[in-house]
Amino acid sequence: GVKKVLGVGRQLRGRRSDGNTFSLYLTLSEARIGKRVFFTGIMRDLSAEEEEHERMLSILKVTHYPIVQINEQGIIQLVNTACCKVFMYQESELVGQNVKILMPEEHANMHDSYLMNYLTTGVKKVLGVGRQLRGRRSDGSMFSIYLTLSEARIGKRVFYAGHMRDLSAEEQEQERMMSILSSAVDPIVQINEKGIIQMVNNACCQVFKYQDVDLVGQNVKILMPEEHASQHDSYLETYVTTGIKKVLGVGRKLRGKKSDGSFFGLYLSLSESRIGNDIFFTGILR
Repeated sequence: GVKKVLGVGRQLRGRRSDGNTFSLYLTLSEARIGKRVFFTGIMRDLSAEEEEHERMLSILKVTHYPIVQINEQGIIQLVNTACCKVFMYQESELVGQNVKILMPEEHANMHDSYLMNYLTTGVKKVLGVGRQLRGRRSDGSMFSIYLTLSEARIGKRVFYAGHMRDLSAEEQEQERMMSILSSAVDPIVQINEKGIIQMVNNACCQVFKYQDVDLVGQNVKILMPEEHASQHDSYLETYVTTGIKKVLGVGRKLRGKKSDGSFFGLYLSLSESRIGNDIFFTGILR
């Protein structure tokens, strides 16, 4: 009298009269009339879902973007050729492994808890939201990726597909540009979309009388007189929101503020660059 499958839905295979098999979702119930026992199976044909899933898999396999699909336990179900190439694995080395194998340790340690939290609460924190992360290759080397996650369900089974873009080329170009900017004779400062300084070169430090460590991580307003500093955040927010370029690519004369509080005249030219969804603004001063 132990009920192992009664009342519990599960995905199975059915066999047609021609011998072909198909996917179905079965739920069993029990009824008793006198001493007679009857079992009723209510089925849902999953053929359409299965065919669509197979069609999508065939598309995913050949796309040039790296793609990895996992189940709700984080176990890799599918990787395409582009994913294997980027992470330097064979397909057989990834399918069946936990997706943590592709992550740096700091992310890998938390990934199972992230999955469990979503399955428990249903709160979507990263699904449908692109973000820049680090990937780990088979040789242990790290590289930058842009990841977007989506969810699919077949019966009661949940799958997650990660669509990636390898940012290695952009990252290398950024590093190359940084090396050029750092050694330039003109003062240069780079900020993100929040106005936080990401990089200053030696010439910038000399002109404003700061050390590199005193500036990186600070709001760029530290280098402005109060009348400009009080408005700068709103200027940035307006541009990021509207996309209307008022000062990008246009040189203009301004005042700068040194670490000792003194002011001096400068000529500023601004340019914009993007890596994934991150926006950076570079100011070249004279």
